[in-house]
Amino acid sequence: MSESALASFVNLTRSDSQVRDQVRQAATPMHVVNLAKEKGHVFTQATMMKMQAEKMKQLHDDHINDASSWGEALLICFGEHS
Repeated sequence: MSESALASFVNLTRSDSQVRDQVRQAATPMHVVNLAKEKGHVFTQATMMKMQAEKMKQLHDDHINDASSWGEALLICFGEHS
């Protein structure tokens, strides 16, 4: 359930620029977990970080190096670049 909730939240970040901006500004994983929970998507910090690590394996370092925040790096990992 946690992984499907994270997938739903990722889809929300793709369709809602306000949520995407809030994630982009997140300083820690817990900020994202709490934001997602406010929006009705409950998942653990561990689930999010595990899925992010899996996605990072597929990206070139240059993609992540361009991120200006932890939250932006998360968005890049999940395919949200704008």
